[in-house]
Amino acid sequence: LSDGQRQINEPLQMIAGASRELVDSMSDIVWAINPQKDHLRDLTQRMRRFAADSFTARNIKFRLHLPEEEDVQLGANLRREIFLIFKESVNNMVKHSGCTESAIELRFDEQMLVLTLQDNGRGFDPMLQSDGHGLVSMHDRAKGIGGLLEFQSQPGHGTIVRLRAPLDQSETDHYTNS
Repeated sequence: LSDGQRQINEPLQMIAGASRELVDSMSDIVWAINPQKDHLRDLTQRMRRFAADSFTARNIKFRLHLPEEEDVQLGANLRREIFLIFKESVNNMVKHSGCTESAIELRFDEQMLVLTLQDNGRGFDPMLQSDGHGLVSMHDRAKGIGGLLEFQSQPGHGTIVRLRAPLDQSETDHYTNS
């Protein structure tokens, strides 16, 4: 490409990327507030699609262990926050970890929903301050649903992200981080 073509293509690529992100965000919002999507199967279907799109685009092998229960109800806020924590974790794996494999599991442990995401990437020191807002917002989201978010990682040894959140949201203060 000539310099002139590059000068035109780069801004157009940035605009196209920003447009895709905006459409994805709008789609997430519409999905999150749709009361007909308040079932576990709606969350797991969206998780499957996002993981497949994200990992396949980067040739990352992945395993998903998601429950098939159809009658489990999840409130809109719980479903939204779990999905956004999941999405941020997958984005971190794809963009920052350098992993070649990942595993994701969603399960129930008594009255808790447990989401675990693991990769074989480069890892990081969770005690070091990060420049981004992703990890902070993930912690805030977990706290807002009465949950606990833990990171297990060290440089050179991959990362495990684990969210434990109560299924009964009547006790939480419904803080949301938009």
